[in-house]
Amino acid sequence: MATVDSDVYAEAPVLRARVPVPPAAVDLLLDATCGEDPAPGAFQDLETGGCWIEVFGVDRAAVLRSCAAVFDACDAIGIEPGAREPQLESLPREDWAESWKRFFKVLRISPRVTVRPPWEEYVPQSPDEIVVTVEPGMSFGTGLHATTQSCLRFLEELAGDGGRARSVADLGCGSGILSIAAAKLGFSPVSGVDYDLAAVRAAAENAARNDCAWIPFTRCDVTCDPIPRADVVVANILAPVLRASAPRVAAAVNDGPRAALVLSGILETQWDSVRSAYEAEGFVEARTALDGEWKSGLLLRRG
Repeated sequence: MATVDSDVYAEAPVLRARVPVPPAAVDLLLDATCGEDPAPGAFQDLETGGCWIEVFGVDRAAVLRSCAAVFDACDAIGIEPGAREPQLESLPREDWAESWKRFFKVLRISPRVTVRPPWEEYVPQSPDEIVVTVEPGMSFGTGLHATTQSCLRFLEELAGDGGRARSVADLGCGSGILSIAAAKLGFSPVSGVDYDLAAVRAAAENAARNDCAWIPFTRCDVTCDPIPRADVVVANILAPVLRASAPRVAAAVNDGPRAALVLSGILETQWDSVRSAYEAEGFVEARTALDGEWKSGLLLRRG
């Protein structure tokens, strides 16, 4: 990772670059660019609904490289940004590093699952409610994106069907939010993997915040590395990777009547091709969830 002399950094003006994007695309774009330096973040104007991917830094060239990665991610996901050149401006230094925190609030995902940032206080509303505390500063997933929320709801459903005592593998773990929620819902053992080492570190830190430091997080490229096997495999990954890796991801799901596969990170227009790839591996669609333009699905082994 690039470094900047602290004294120089303290005096240098802060450059902000903005790329307007659809709100529904934010988490996937952040996940796809989380390894950049500086790492992109996001901002949404709650009054107008406008949404931007933002990059802050003191090195103009590095900021522009991160913006180029955002545009590349838009192309890979199939999303058209609101502009093909970033909006650049210099900002006062006094509070930029902390001001973004006011946009992350407690989020009630479902009757049983709530996500909060560590600076927001929250008291559970019922004895069986679980609260996942996630530090979103490195933008590896905050629970705001529709695909993450759908995965959480599918995990809650699977936990409530009488089969909690199952293992879970979280592929593309990002912040670790799904792994942590699975552990708190009663699944065991739980493991998480991600292609990006920075995400692996962030997930481990978040797990420790939630008294789940026992969850192992490791680097894994699902296209070529060994994938951990589990009774329930959750793959919140971009559709092209899910299609290309269908034989490998499907093989990671243990045999048995309680086996399940949750697929997410998929645009509605991409769902049929992803589902077909996993049908060819012996799975059938049980249920789907559509939130805006994003579709997720619960698949079971063909009987």
